[in-house]
Amino acid sequence: MSRIQRRSGWLPSGPRLWIIIIVSVFVLFLSIYEGLVSDDSREQEYDALPTNQISLAPIEGTIPEPPKIAIHSIPSITDGAKESDDGLNVDPGVDPSDTGSNSILPDIKVVDPLESVRKDIAKPSLIEHTIVSGDTLEAIFQKYGIAINTLYNILEADQEYLVLEPLKVGDRLRFDMDTENELARLSRRIDPSKTIAYERHDNGGFVYKEELKEINWSHEALHGTIKGSFYLSAKRSGLTDGNVMVISELLKNRFDFRRDLRAGDTFDAVFKQGDVGGELVGGRQLEAVRIKVRGNYYQAFLHNDGRYYDEKAHSLTPALRRWPTAQKYRITSKFNPNRRHPVTGRRSPHNGTDIGTPNRTKVLATGDGIVTRTANHRYAGKYVVIDNIGKYSTRFLHLSKILVRRGQRVKRGQVIALSGSTGRVTGPHLHYELHVNGRPVNPMTARIPTMQSISKKERSEFDKHVVTWTNMMDATDSL
Repeated sequence: MSRIQRRSGWLPSGPRLWIIIIVSVFVLFLSIYEGLVSDDSREQEYDALPTNQISLAPIEGTIPEPPKIAIHSIPSITDGAKESDDGLNVDPGVDPSDTGSNSILPDIKVVDPLESVRKDIAKPSLIEHTIVSGDTLEAIFQKYGIAINTLYNILEADQEYLVLEPLKVGDRLRFDMDTENELARLSRRIDPSKTIAYERHDNGGFVYKEELKEINWSHEALHGTIKGSFYLSAKRSGLTDGNVMVISELLKNRFDFRRDLRAGDTFDAVFKQGDVGGELVGGRQLEAVRIKVRGNYYQAFLHNDGRYYDEKAHSLTPALRRWPTAQKYRITSKFNPNRRHPVTGRRSPHNGTDIGTPNRTKVLATGDGIVTRTANHRYAGKYVVIDNIGKYSTRFLHLSKILVRRGQRVKRGQVIALSGSTGRVTGPHLHYELHVNGRPVNPMTARIPTMQSISKKERSEFDKHVVTWTNMMDATDSL
């Protein structure tokens, strides 16, 4: 008995039981109905329903005709009405090309929706950028969307010239773009007489170019009187720090500038200045100087070999060292202005001499001068540039450590750096350059200043220049 009660405990009772019975009976009758009714009778019942088409009674009155419009650029229409591509029924009696008042189709002008977008995003063919404080070549190239690899290709070509950097505030760079928005030419004006450029060649690299303008030269004489130190007196008369340094180096072995000069002593100097169309080119070049010390004149005159001599044609210019190291090392690559690039076959000069120095070899200044640049180049590595007395300047590349600073005076034989392998090199070495009047020459064979006199063959020309400069310095009435 207890087992029967346990089994019936889960069965529904009361209202729940009646709901289950009613639903079950409904489902049973629905199944029987589905089996008895045929598919044909269902279709008849569906057809008996109202359709979705509505018939409208005609509207009495007059409906104004729509404006007649014309469509150009539609398919040709033959006899009989045809449907156009955009679903319009066109009357065969109407000429689609007719744009007069009787045309029934609109005048449609086909416009490319991307045309204005392309114009907006197209790069100009010429970009000019003025250098501002904080600018770098990398940032400038990124600003105008020029690939960084293009910059690297230009810097590779710049390795032998080092004219793109350092950037100077106010200078302008010009980017010429081709039809594919690729850089075709980068140019920079160095001064009014010289513009340099790097032009892309077919192999993707760049070639160095120069554009030179003729320089007009003029001469000027300056005069001064010692009041205090020679430096302050010279600055008051219009001489620059560089002028004072050159004069001091030329005449320092003739008298003592601090002890021998007295108030009232005089000095005169002649300078050469260049200009292009009235715009000055570079600084003034000292051609002659004389200082009167206790009634005696000490003089220096520039000869066409770039050296200074006294009135007796004896050299005053400190001699230059032939080698930038204490001992001679093997030359691994000679100076070659006509070297050809192994890949492009184009002229790619080697403007210096590579010396196979071991790493961290002491590098010596080959002459007295002022350090004008210390920098780090992607391909030239760490390098130093020194302006020496007269028209000479020297460069030292691929250094591991620089021991001088910009603006520092250096002496012949002074240690200025340690050699290394910075930049793009295959091994440690020193790249040494000698420039005369801004042009690279072979440092191993070029004529360099030595303690000597002007030859008899050149003496007459030198004496003529001395007379001219002396007359200019005597003309103190220009004060």
